[in-house]
Amino acid sequence: MWKIAALTLLLSPLAARAQSPPAYTGRVDWDPQSGIATFATSGNMPETREGFFWLVPPEVKKIVIGADVAVHGGFRVAYRDPRNPLFIEGVSRRTSIIHGTDTTQWTLKNQIADSEKWKYGSVSVLADATVYVTNLTAKNPRGYNISGNAGRSVIHVSQCNLLDARGGCQNNSDGFCGAAGSSIRDSFISTFDDGIKVYHDMTIERVTIEQHRNGAPIQLGWGGETGDATATISDLTIRGVDPHHRYNMAPITWERGTTGTRNLWIKGLNIKLDGWMYDDEHARWIPMGLFKLKPWGCTVNLHAERAIIDPPVLGIRHTNGSMSFPK
Repeated sequence: MWKIAALTLLLSPLAARAQSPPAYTGRVDWDPQSGIATFATSGNMPETREGFFWLVPPEVKKIVIGADVAVHGGFRVAYRDPRNPLFIEGVSRRTSIIHGTDTTQWTLKNQIADSEKWKYGSVSVLADATVYVTNLTAKNPRGYNISGNAGRSVIHVSQCNLLDARGGCQNNSDGFCGAAGSSIRDSFISTFDDGIKVYHDMTIERVTIEQHRNGAPIQLGWGGETGDATATISDLTIRGVDPHHRYNMAPITWERGTTGTRNLWIKGLNIKLDGWMYDDEHARWIPMGLFKLKPWGCTVNLHAERAIIDPPVLGIRHTNGSMSFPK
C-alpha cells in the first residue's frame, strides 16, 4: 500500500500539468476533474512560428486567464465533438490578455500565405468546433484576431476587446469571423484591418468598431467570397479614427465577388465618419460614404432602422439589392 501511495504522490505533478501548454513560461493550473486550465501568471509560449500557438486538447473544457495576466501566445482549436464546446474566459476584461506581437506586418515578414493568415491569431478555430470567448482583451495578434474558417467553426464572442495597438498598417489583424451561427456581443474592436467579416450568417449586438485607415468595419467579401449570408445587427456603432481622415474602405464594404447575397437587418446604427475614401477604380479620393460595394454580380439587401449616419453619403454601390432606412 505504501508503494502505491508513494507512486501516486510521485506522478501527481505530472498529472497536474498534463493538459498545460508544454513550454509556457508562466504557471498554468490544471484540474482534470473539471477540465479547467487556469493561466495564473503571465508568461510566453515558444517564440517559434508554430510553437507560439497551443493546440488545445479536447480534455480541456475551459481556459481561464487570470486578472493581470498576459498570455503571450495564441490558442488553436482542432475538431471538438458538438457536446464538448470550449470556453475561453478572462477574469478581468481589461487585464486578462492574449497578446501576440509588437512587430508590425508579422504575417508579411514571416511569408504567411493569404489563405493561412487566419490561423495565426489570438484564437483560431481550425476545424468544426464550438468556442465561447468571453471577458478578455485580445491584443496585437500575429495574424487575425478571433477567427474560424471551417464549415462549423462556430464562435461566440462577448464582452471582449479586440485590439491592434502596435501602429503600422496592414497588420492583417482582422477582428472577428466565424462559421454560420457565430455571434459577437457587447464588444469593442479597434484593429488595423477588417472589423467583422460577414461571410456567413451571424449575430452582431452592441458592438463598437473604430475604423482606421486600412480595413472595413463590416467586410462582406474580400477575396471573391460568394454564397449567401445574413447578419442580424442591433446597436452597432462605427467611429472613424484616422488622424488624416483618409480611409481605403467604407464602413460596409464588398471588395470582390462574382455571385452571392448579403442581407443586413439592422436595428440601431450610429456612424460618425467624416473624411475621404479612396476610389481605387478611378484612382481618386472621394467623400467618405456608407458603402463601397464593388462586385456588379452580387446582391446586398440592407434594412436599417434607427440609423444615424454622419455624413449621410451613400458612397460606391455597384451591387444589386434593396436599401431601406425607415425612421
